[in-house]
Amino acid sequence: MGSRIFLLLLDPNSNGARCQCGGPREIHDSAATGDNFEAMTVTKWDSQQHSSEYPTDAFGELEFAGAGRRLSHFLRLSCDTPPQVIYNLMTTHWGLPIPNLVVSVVGGVGHEKIEPWVRNILRKGLVRAAQSTGAWILTGGLRESVSRCVGEAVRDHGAVASAVSQKKVIAIGVAPWGLVHNRQQLVNPQGSFPARYYAQKATNDIRYLDNSCQAFLLVDNGSVDQQGGETVFQANLEDFISHQRTGICGSGNIEIPVLCLLISGKACMLE
Repeated sequence: MGSRIFLLLLDPNSNGARCQCGGPREIHDSAATGDNFEAMTVTKWDSQQHSSEYPTDAFGELEFAGAGRRLSHFLRLSCDTPPQVIYNLMTTHWGLPIPNLVVSVVGGVGHEKIEPWVRNILRKGLVRAAQSTGAWILTGGLRESVSRCVGEAVRDHGAVASAVSQKKVIAIGVAPWGLVHNRQQLVNPQGSFPARYYAQKATNDIRYLDNSCQAFLLVDNGSVDQQGGETVFQANLEDFISHQRTGICGSGNIEIPVLCLLISGKACMLE
């Protein structure tokens, strides 16, 4: 687990103002902006080559300002963190119940409009299925597009369900660290218990965490304001979970099924 510090490789389309990682030139430290790296401006930026891993500086519990006292777990982690480490953290340290099913919801990004009938399916189908089966719902974790719709469905369910039923619906947000707005509110090398997070109405350029999630995995590959750094990590996590065992009354004789649900997106996302 860790955060990533990135090296400067100038984006030729930004007139020297931004790095290919997506961040402005000034956020890179002096070592990253030295003459040794100026010569690499024609090189394509790559997380593995041009960033280094450091101990994570953002973890603990998160409290959404104005959204009640319910706390969410969160962790900033490197994109190549072994999935078994994170799964053990979630089930052992965070105390999330071992899932009988994982539903991974992928689809449109940004503020793409989602049709009302899709919202109804999420509200009446997905969340109820998660409750009845003891499933984890993996979303993008941000208040936008499909992730926002899933979050609204989870919140609607929580408003009318009993306390026992609410606990059976586990929504986990897997989001790219560099895309989360106000992420500096989560930074504390000693951990935050809790970190107070302020989220306002989202716009096309501002993405907030969605307060429907019980846990957030904030995946850092060194990029800033860019989607996709979390994709490989999430695929590896889902693959690892699919080889773990569950079963009725703890029998442990069934591998956990993982279902990928594509909504308002491109078929290539399933890959």
